[in-house]
Amino acid sequence: MANLLRNGDFEMDWGVDKSHRCLIFPVDGEPYETDVGNIFTPSGGWVTWFRHDAGTWDQPEVRDAWVTHDSRRVHSGQKGTLLFTFYRKHDAGFLQQVQTTPGERVRLTAWAHAWSNHKVEGHESCGDDARCSCGVGRNAAFILEGEAPELDGDPWNDAIPNFTFYVGIDPTGGTNPFASTVVWGRGAHIYNEYAQIPSMEETAQADTVTVFLRSKTLWPFKHNDAYWDDAELVAVGGALKVRLSYQPVSPRIGKAVTIEARSQTTLSDARLVIRQPSGAELPQGTVVTGRDGNWYTWTYTTSPLSDVGRYEAVFSAAGDVEATGAFVCAPDVRGLPREQYKRTYVLLPPDANAAWALAVVDGAWNRHRYTVGGSADDAGIGDLGARRVIAVNPGKWPSDLRAFFAEHYPGVEYVAIEAADPQDLQRELRAL
Repeated sequence: MANLLRNGDFEMDWGVDKSHRCLIFPVDGEPYETDVGNIFTPSGGWVTWFRHDAGTWDQPEVRDAWVTHDSRRVHSGQKGTLLFTFYRKHDAGFLQQVQTTPGERVRLTAWAHAWSNHKVEGHESCGDDARCSCGVGRNAAFILEGEAPELDGDPWNDAIPNFTFYVGIDPTGGTNPFASTVVWGRGAHIYNEYAQIPSMEETAQADTVTVFLRSKTLWPFKHNDAYWDDAELVAVGGALKVRLSYQPVSPRIGKAVTIEARSQTTLSDARLVIRQPSGAELPQGTVVTGRDGNWYTWTYTTSPLSDVGRYEAVFSAAGDVEATGAFVCAPDVRGLPREQYKRTYVLLPPDANAAWALAVVDGAWNRHRYTVGGSADDAGIGDLGARRVIAVNPGKWPSDLRAFFAEHYPGVEYVAIEAADPQDLQRELRAL
C-alpha cells in the first residue's frame, strides 16, 4: 500500500525545503507560527509543533539523525529525525496534512525510541551513557502506557514512564494537536531501540486529514532525546479487521474457554459479549491486554460452560468495530480417541485359555499388532472410523455375535474364523 505521507521515511534532504517553521501552542495564549533557528524541520510538508510554557514545557531542538553517526538511531535508510530538550521537558512533535477522500479509512504507524538520561544516585554509570536510559538501563524497552510501575519516589523507578510516544489523526484536517477532534492512539514508553508505536485507524471526515507524531516527557532530564523514523499513512479501506480465536476449539461441558481478539490497530472501549445457547450472557473474567509483535490482543476467560450447544461471541470497540464468532460446547464424553486410527480386535471365545491368547500373539503380533481379548463389548466400543472384530469360534458364544455387534456397535466390520486348536488359530491369522 502506498504511503500517503511525503517524506515519511525522513530521507529527504533538509535543503529541499530549508524549513525552520514551527507551530507553537502557548498554554495561556493563541497558537502562532514562526521560524526557530535551531529547529530543522524535516522537508516534504512536515511542520514542527510544541506546547510552550517556559520552565514547564519548553522549546525543543530538531535535527537529522544520521546512520553514519550512530546506526542505532536510524530504523531504516540513511537517517531519521531527532527532537530533543536539554535539562527541560517537552510536549512536541511533527504534523503533516494529507489529502484524502471523506469516508476513506486510513492507518497511521511510526517507529520511535528515546534516549532518556540523567544522573541518578546509585546508577552513576548510566549518566551520559548514550546506550543507557534511566529506569531501564541499557536494554531495549517497550511498555504500553498505563503498564509502567507506579511512581513511588525512587528516581530510577520513576524514570521508566518519562517518555511517552503517540501517533494521532485529526480526521477533520485541523492542525491543533490539543483540539477535541484529534484521535490519539495508545501511548508507549520506548527506550534504546526502535519499536513501532501503537498504530491507529480513523475515517476521514474531510478532504484532508492531519497526522501527528508526539513525544511527551515527565521529567526535565539532561538528555530527553526522541528519535523518529518510518512514519506511514495508508488507506486501508473497509472495516477494521479483528480476529477471534478460541481455546480449546471444541470445549466440553464444565470447562472454561479462553477467547482472544487480536487487531493490528490499538482499540479503545473493547468489550466481549458471549451468549449461551439459552440466550443468557456468559460471565467472564477480567480482560488481559497484550501485544504479540504487530498485533494487539485482548484475552478473556469464561466461567465454566454449563450448557451444551452453540455459544455466540461478539467483540466490539469504539469506532463501530465489531467481530463475531461462535463455538459449540459438547457433552463431557469420556473415552474419545486422541486421534483416529484403525483397530482390529481378535475376540476369543469364553472357554479360551492363555494358549489361545499366545497363539494370537505368535500368529499376528509382528505383522499387525492386533488387540486380543475376551470381551465382546471391548471389541466393539470406541468412536473410531474403522473397527474390525475377528471372532474366533463365534458359535461358542451363547448368542449370535454378528447380530450383537449390529445392534449394539453398528459400523463394526465382523469377520468370523474357526480354529480347532491354538496352532490352527496361528495358521488362520497368518493367512488373513
